[in-house]
Amino acid sequence: MSHTLTKQRIAGFAMALLGLVNLAASVMNSQWTLFWLSQQAQSVWSLVSVILLTGGLGIWAHAYHRSWQHLMRQAPDPTTESGRHAMMLDQALKTGKTLALIVDSLGRIDYASPYVCKLTGFDENELLGQSLDRLSPSPRQCALENISGVWLGDMLHDGWQGEIACRGREGQMIWTAVNVTRVTWHGDETRYVIHAIDITELKHTSEHIKAMALYDELTGLANRRLFADRLEQALRACHRDQTRLAIMFLDLDQFKRINDTLGHDAGDALLQTVAERLKACVREKDTVARLGGDEFVILLTDVHEAGVVSRVADNVIAQIKEPVMVGTTELMVSTSVGITLAPDDGAEVDTLMKNADLALYKAKSMGRDGYQFFTDELNRKAIRRMTIEHELRAALRSEEFSLTFQPQFDLKTGRIVRAEALLRWHHPERGLMNPGDFLDVAEDTGLISQLGAWVLKQATTQTRLLQNLTGKPLQVAVNLSHKQFHDPALVDNVMQALQASDLPAQFLVLEITESMLLKDLAHCSRVLRQLKRFGVSISIDDFGSGYSSLSYLRKLPIDILKVDRAFIRDIPEQLADMEVTAAIIALAHKLGLKVAAEGVENVDQHDFLVIHNCDYAQGYYYSHPLTFEEMFRYTSDAPVAPRA
Repeated sequence: MSHTLTKQRIAGFAMALLGLVNLAASVMNSQWTLFWLSQQAQSVWSLVSVILLTGGLGIWAHAYHRSWQHLMRQAPDPTTESGRHAMMLDQALKTGKTLALIVDSLGRIDYASPYVCKLTGFDENELLGQSLDRLSPSPRQCALENISGVWLGDMLHDGWQGEIACRGREGQMIWTAVNVTRVTWHGDETRYVIHAIDITELKHTSEHIKAMALYDELTGLANRRLFADRLEQALRACHRDQTRLAIMFLDLDQFKRINDTLGHDAGDALLQTVAERLKACVREKDTVARLGGDEFVILLTDVHEAGVVSRVADNVIAQIKEPVMVGTTELMVSTSVGITLAPDDGAEVDTLMKNADLALYKAKSMGRDGYQFFTDELNRKAIRRMTIEHELRAALRSEEFSLTFQPQFDLKTGRIVRAEALLRWHHPERGLMNPGDFLDVAEDTGLISQLGAWVLKQATTQTRLLQNLTGKPLQVAVNLSHKQFHDPALVDNVMQALQASDLPAQFLVLEITESMLLKDLAHCSRVLRQLKRFGVSISIDDFGSGYSSLSYLRKLPIDILKVDRAFIRDIPEQLADMEVTAAIIALAHKLGLKVAAEGVENVDQHDFLVIHNCDYAQGYYYSHPLTFEEMFRYTSDAPVAPRA
C-alpha cells in the first residue's frame, strides 16, 4: 500500500532534524561552533526547501507509515533534483555523527541512524522494532523514563529537551543531550523524532570538576566544603532522631619537619598513607575529611556514648604512629586529637568546629600522641584568650606596657654586671599583669613580634640612658620567644634597636631557651652566627631542662649558660639538684662558657653557687625586678652582692 506524504509532514520531519542543530548550539558554548551550526542549519533547510518546492516527493510516496527506515530504503531517482538532494540527505545521516531515532507512540524504534548503531554497538536489526528499553542503563530504568510517561499524552506538543543516560551493547554508559519532537502522520498516527548529541566526555569532565570541588585531590577524602555539608545533614538527623555525633580534629606532630627535610613528595606520600589509615578506623557511614595541610577531621554519627569515641581516638592514635615507609625511608609520626560532641557541646557547625579546634589545642599543649574532649572550661579559657588578644592590640596602641629590670650580679666581685629586661602590662582594669598572663596569647596570635620589637627598642634605649646617667658599663638581657627568634626580620630588628639607642652591641645579651635550639639546630646556628658577627652576646636560658645531647654547645656561638631555676629551687635539700648544677658549671667552664643561675632566693643557694665557681646569679635574694627609676638609684649606689 502506498502513502503520499504532504509537504507539511515532510516539513515536520525536517524541522525535527533541525532540532539537533538547535540542541547542539545550546550545548556547545562556542562562537565558532554556533557559526558552523548556523551554516549547517541553513544548508539543511535549503535542502529540504528544494525537496518541497521541486515537487520531487516521489521518493517518499511508497514509505511504509510505521517505518521511516523502510521509507529511506526506497531508491530515490538520481535523475531528478529532489532525488539527488534526498540521496545527499541519506548520505549525511549515514556518514555523520547524527544520533537520530524515530519511535512510535508505544516507544518502539522505527528508525536508528547509523551513528546510533556505531556508538551503542547494537546492530540495526537489534534495535528496529524494539522498545527504547533496549537502551536503558538497567532493566529497571528506562532510558527515557523521565519522558516515557508522556508517549501517549499531549505534553510533547511543544517538544522536549534534556539529558538522558543510555546503555550500549557492552553495558557502557552513554550520556546524551536529547531533543524530542512530535510529528503526526495522516492526522492520527504519531511519531517521535529524537535527535541527540553524545555528551559522555563532557559529562565525565563535569563529574571530575564536581569531584574536585568536593574532594581533596591528594587523598581522595572529602574536603572542607563536603564535610560541612555532611555535618549539616548529620546535625539535622541528630535533632530528628535524638541521636549524637562526634567531631574529631587531628593533625600530625612534626609534619613540617618531615616536609622541610625530605621534601613535599615525601610529605604527600605520608598524607596519603594517613588518609587510608584514618578511613580504616571508622565505619563506612562516617566521614573522614582533609581540611588542608596535615589537618584532618572525622565525623562519627549515631554515637551512643563517649566511650565509643574514646576507643576510636585510641585506634586513630595507634594507627598513625605505626611506621610509614616512603621510598626507602621509614617515617615515624604521631597525632594529637581534639573531640567535641553534639548536641552536648553545641548544635551549630561553626560552634562545633571551634570546639573541636579548642580541644585539639589543649591536646597539643598536653604533649603529643593524645586526645582531649571539649569542656566548658576550655570554652571559658578560649573566651578569655580572645579577650586578652583584643586587649593586647589596644594596649600596644595605648602604650600600656613597661619594662622592669632584675639585676644580675658577678659572684666574684659582687657587683651588678647586667639586668634582665622583664615585660609588664599595666592593664587599666586588671592592674599589673606578668608575662605569664599574656605572652602565650601574644605568641599564638603573632603579636609577639610587635611586642618583642617594642621590648628590644625600650631595653636598649633605657640601658643606654642608665649608662649615661651612672657611668656604669651595664649590659641588658632580653628574652626572645620562639616565634620572635624564627622571625626573618629578627636580625634587622636587633640592629635597628641598637642603632636607634646608640647602645654598643657588646652590651646586649639575647636569651633563647634550650628547647628552641633543639627544634631546629641548623636554623638556630645560622641566626646566632649572624647576631654574633655584630658583637651581641648569646645566653641559653633554662639550661638543663631539655635533657638532650650537649654536643650542640660546641657547635653554637654561645657565651652564657643560664641554669634552669628548677635545679636551684631545692638547694640544699635535694642532693641530685646540687650535683646537676655543679656538673653544669664544670662543663660550661670546660667549654669556655660563663654560667648564670636564676631564682636564687636564700643564702644557702648563694653560697653553694659561689663555692662551685658560678659566674653570675640573680633572684629575690639579691633584688626584686626594678623600675627604671629604681634601677637608676640602685646602680648609682653601686650595690654589692653578699659575699660567701
